[in-house]
Amino acid sequence: MNLSEFVTKIADEYKREGRCRTAETYLSTLRSMLSFHGDSIQLSSCFTHDWLCSYQEYLITSGLSHNSIVFYISRIRSMYNKAVKQGLVELQGGLFEHLFTKAIPTMKRAVSNKTISQINEADLSQYPSLEFARDMFMLSFYLQGISFIDLAHLRKTDIYNNVIVYQRRKTSSTVNIAVEPMAWEIIRKYESQTAGSPYLLPIVSGIISADMQRVYTNALRTHNRRLKKIALLIGIKEKLTSYVSRHSWATIAYHEGVPTAVISEAMGHQSEEVTHVYLKSFDQSALSKANKMVISAILKVSEKNQLQRNSLKKVHHFDKHERLRGG
Repeated sequence: MNLSEFVTKIADEYKREGRCRTAETYLSTLRSMLSFHGDSIQLSSCFTHDWLCSYQEYLITSGLSHNSIVFYISRIRSMYNKAVKQGLVELQGGLFEHLFTKAIPTMKRAVSNKTISQINEADLSQYPSLEFARDMFMLSFYLQGISFIDLAHLRKTDIYNNVIVYQRRKTSSTVNIAVEPMAWEIIRKYESQTAGSPYLLPIVSGIISADMQRVYTNALRTHNRRLKKIALLIGIKEKLTSYVSRHSWATIAYHEGVPTAVISEAMGHQSEEVTHVYLKSFDQSALSKANKMVISAILKVSEKNQLQRNSLKKVHHFDKHERLRGG
């Protein structure tokens, strides 16, 4: 069977299930494979170890990051498993050996509570679009670091007795959030813009599932672009993205002594183990600080020894000079 025909059928099935984002990952992988091989390729041709190794080398030389390559290889592996299950190709042991199949944990980004306060207090009244982006950033922070995709898809019916109850789109975990006054202030500020809409906030519009992924993707891109402008405008050196508010909430909670289990539940992680991975960058920061302290201690000893050596040299030089004078 032709690869394009096979992958298109997979994508169409995911779209019928309302999983448009997953469908797009298969289609983007297909485009990448065709870019490497050509417009037409059979399943039996691409599901070979030599072809896969050559394709991975193509991705490497194209300048893609390790995790981006893992993304494509993982999708191809999923395609292969589906093809085997349908009897379209034969099962081959070790087909994906020596390929990039495991992602490397990326360093999370967070800003200090001082920076969060600076963002919150910035006067952006002359820039309505930037003010909206700032408000959504702060609302994400006030709502236990809710992710932008979950914030965008919150519905008015998700609020029960001053508590938001929603399911994370990534993990399907149920999260409860008590809505604090600062959050209510932002929600009510944009209430008039959501009249007639099922959504709590004016981030996405429309209710047709086939269009929602495109609408959300555009909204996220716009949001991050505006956050970048805010950072430049108010003099923040750190990179601001939608993800920063979420990770900053976790960072500040962690440093304030909130137990990892509580942070895990607040953020809708599937397990506390996921949260430990999420917080690993904090440990790295502590290790880096400790390493600097150790190196500093060594340098202090080295400087002290150097001073002693210089002092001894001076004494030796003085004694030698006195002996010469006496002789």
